[in-house]
Amino acid sequence: MLKSNRILFFVVVSFAAAFCVIGCDKNVGTGKVSGVLTLDGSPLPDATINFAPVDGQGLNSMGSSDSSGKYVLYYADGKSGAIPGKYKVTATTAQPMENIPESVPEKYLDFSTTTLEFEIKSGNNTIDLKLTSN
Repeated sequence: MLKSNRILFFVVVSFAAAFCVIGCDKNVGTGKVSGVLTLDGSPLPDATINFAPVDGQGLNSMGSSDSSGKYVLYYADGKSGAIPGKYKVTATTAQPMENIPESVPEKYLDFSTTTLEFEIKSGNNTIDLKLTSN
């Protein structure tokens, strides 16, 4: 009987460890990210900002700019911040369902053409996104 209890204990502990490795929220030292989005020096409100890992691995982080262009990034179920690493950044203001046209220059709309690239580190990161029309 004692041997079967050990085996059961080992199986339960193994499943619990595997569950945490796969599903638990490990605090990997996320970086909190905020800043101001501007276009030609003026705040750009109501834009959606998307940070995607340069290597294509991991989670994107997204945010929205407020009326003064300020934004905060979020990832995975509304958790603030981003996993540390290098990111390419896109932005858009278009909302076709509401007939709101795009005001972001085309080069910032796609990850293959954006010139915005930043490294996020653990802790607080202030990243001002300065878009230009030219």
